[in-house]
Amino acid sequence: MIRTFKKIFDKKTHNPIPPTDLIVGNNNIIEKQSDYLFHLNITINGNNNKVLIKKDCNISNIVINIQGDNHYLEIGSECRISGGMFWLEHTNCKIIIGAKTTIEWAHIAATEDDNSIIIGDDCMFSDNISIRTSDSHSIIDMESNKRINQAKSVSIGDHVWIGAHVKVLKGVHIGNHSVISMGAIVTKNIPNNSIAGGIPARVIKKNTNWTRELL
Repeated sequence: MIRTFKKIFDKKTHNPIPPTDLIVGNNNIIEKQSDYLFHLNITINGNNNKVLIKKDCNISNIVINIQGDNHYLEIGSECRISGGMFWLEHTNCKIIIGAKTTIEWAHIAATEDDNSIIIGDDCMFSDNISIRTSDSHSIIDMESNKRINQAKSVSIGDHVWIGAHVKVLKGVHIGNHSVISMGAIVTKNIPNNSIAGGIPARVIKKNTNWTRELL
């Protein structure tokens, strides 16, 4: 579900009033180096967390929700993000987005201790994308009575194009210059310079690259 926010205007200046960050805990840092941040709502409930938004970003309609301690979120310089949610939960998780990456709308969730989602430079993400490190619930083996669906980190290389309605699941690495086609569910690694698609996603063409321009 896409969450939207109603603009609130100052009655005297008629300028939009920025949302108020909700911070509970100690030693939490929010560093905003860009002036182009609109409808950015940040909630932190924990200690020693940091949010860094680097210079020349253009970000709107974003929810950042951090629950727990020692998390780190970095959005690289010159990123353009027009909607979605970044979610960090439990302890010591990271979400890092490289410079000049564009995102239309995505839900990106790094949860369970010591997991991360690392996205490279100059990536292009379309709409309604989900990337997560965890299933969020437990699957138990009946013989051993132990959980069998542990969380795993996700990494996406530089210059990766992810189409609309794609889901990238835990433990996946997507290589540089690759393309993930619309509606795919990525459950295994995708090599560099590949096109992958389907459910589950598989490589359908190799030795390819892509450009934002329509040549």
